[in-house]
Amino acid sequence: MQTFYLYILLLVHPLYISTSEIFLKGNKHDIKIKIFRDDLEDDLRLFFDKSISIDTEIKLKNVSSQLDAYIKDKFQISVNKSEIIPSIDNYNLVNDLIVINLSFEKKGDIYNIKVSNNILFDVFRVQKNVVLVNFENQTQSHILSFSDREKIFTY
Repeated sequence: MQTFYLYILLLVHPLYISTSEIFLKGNKHDIKIKIFRDDLEDDLRLFFDKSISIDTEIKLKNVSSQLDAYIKDKFQISVNKSEIIPSIDNYNLVNDLIVINLSFEKKGDIYNIKVSNNILFDVFRVQKNVVLVNFENQTQSHILSFSDREKIFTY
């Protein structure tokens, strides 16, 4: 019976979530951000003050410069207290998800990594941004919210 109530609750109350996975290996590091397409379209509409549709791969490629500006504004990362500007490698539409692949190079030891993720907070105050950091085969995670938008992971 509890499962039934949980199912009904999920139908009545939508879930707003994105994930950011950071893979730290060697000198080249990868970031994969996953966002529901319709939620991202809503936030892009607010961010650019115009309607932007990204429901096909072609439309996604046509607005890549706008997406670049949005991601650079909403997602920041620093390593050892030095700001990193990752390169945006590509965008993919996978079912109803937008998958954004980024990368950056950082030589030397990593002592801490700070992630600031403001994706979708302008449109959904109940938004949760899950951050996963994989470093030396250990994964740390944190759930960012409207009132808690950044996290420092220490190694």
